[in-house]
Amino acid sequence: MKWKNESLDKLFNPRSIAVVGASDKSDKLGALSLIALRDYKGNVYPVNPRLKTIGDLKCYPSIGDIGEQVDLAMIALGPQYILPTLSECAKVGVKGAIIFSAGFKELGGIGEEHQRKVKEVADAGHIAVIGPNCLGAGNSNINLNATFFPHPAPMKGGSVAMVSQSGGVTGLMIYRAADSDLGISKFASVGNRVNIDFHDMLKYLREDSETEVICLFVEGTEYAREMTEEMKKTTPEKPVIVFKVGKTPASREAALSHTGSLAGNADLYSAAIKQSGAIEAAGVSEMVDTARILTICKHRPIGRRVAVVTHTLGIALIAAQTLELNGINLPLPSKDVADRIQSMLNMPVEVTIKNPIDLLAQGWANPKIFAEAFKLILKEDQFDAVMIVFSPNYQEGIGGGVPLEEIIQATRQVSKPVVSVLASPDSNKPPGHEILEASGIPFFSSPQRAAQALANLLNLSKSLR
Repeated sequence: MKWKNESLDKLFNPRSIAVVGASDKSDKLGALSLIALRDYKGNVYPVNPRLKTIGDLKCYPSIGDIGEQVDLAMIALGPQYILPTLSECAKVGVKGAIIFSAGFKELGGIGEEHQRKVKEVADAGHIAVIGPNCLGAGNSNINLNATFFPHPAPMKGGSVAMVSQSGGVTGLMIYRAADSDLGISKFASVGNRVNIDFHDMLKYLREDSETEVICLFVEGTEYAREMTEEMKKTTPEKPVIVFKVGKTPASREAALSHTGSLAGNADLYSAAIKQSGAIEAAGVSEMVDTARILTICKHRPIGRRVAVVTHTLGIALIAAQTLELNGINLPLPSKDVADRIQSMLNMPVEVTIKNPIDLLAQGWANPKIFAEAFKLILKEDQFDAVMIVFSPNYQEGIGGGVPLEEIIQATRQVSKPVVSVLASPDSNKPPGHEILEASGIPFFSSPQRAAQALANLLNLSKSLR
């Protein structure tokens, strides 16, 4: 349905918003929705027949009384008021609606019938509906937070879209993105999915110029085949990352009562995700890590062979094991390069150079050795990507300095992804990490998370060839 993309564009890029059920009582959804819109630059029209004003905003008895075009209606009313409100939205030409309230399909029986009628009205009026039973949606690039939840973490604009059935998981995805300094383009908590399901969002986001990577949190859908077909069309153009729950008996039952979702057979979902060229992640953190590596690394590898260069073998072994458990190969360096690195180390006994390539204490104390070994490994044809693992010293002039400039300059000369693991506390990121990321080298403090994200990138590239 072509109208859905056009209506979704109004929903995510509204020039004006009506908050139906707006309130002056701070604990009401209608009050929280107005607070969530505080950074939005378009026109906001509170709608409540009992009030004349809310703060410094004029309040209107109904959407029809506003007298201006409204692109998006945020409906903070009980389920019994949704049908007449949506009918009025259709009458005045509103094209996007967000319905927060529960009490629909997730209840079964009469709730399902109620949701069917809501769909009929929305479809007839060409209104794209997010919800019901949802948190809402937003567009970080225009400071649109069309939810009832003023986020405690600032939303950074960017190119990663996030779609979730669960409102709580939508918040979790946004928090993890903020922790990782990942920029978000659009986000949506689709809830019960009246007429906007995952396949609709995939079709819209595929054509969205602001979105480069799409993340989906899926409980279940009655349109699994359509979702898979849209994934197949999307993944050649934009990576899709999926976190699927409902794989255990308890989670399947909970999904049905949560958003009225039929969780379906987990193995079939996993097979469909893989066949469509998407990545299946095991959690929200892995989803965000993979999105980061996809947006920061500008090069897509041609194979799945990785070199790990380090001075701290224990940490590197964690990365190596994670890579290999995900089907990634760690071939040995060529004999010529291994001999040259061995000569650099100048050890009193012969040190065998394997992969991970361990530069011992010399690689930590002497940044030049680390830089030269990295350059040699980076040029090796048998490696499609390189990971550096380093324990930076926060004290200047006492060794442990990461040779940032040399690493960045060398990386610019090749078309391979390079990932950095700088072992450090999340609360005190090491100096220079931002310089690496600005140069297309993602930084991680955890070797396991870095390796999992890199493995996902490499496996994704393989599936698309």
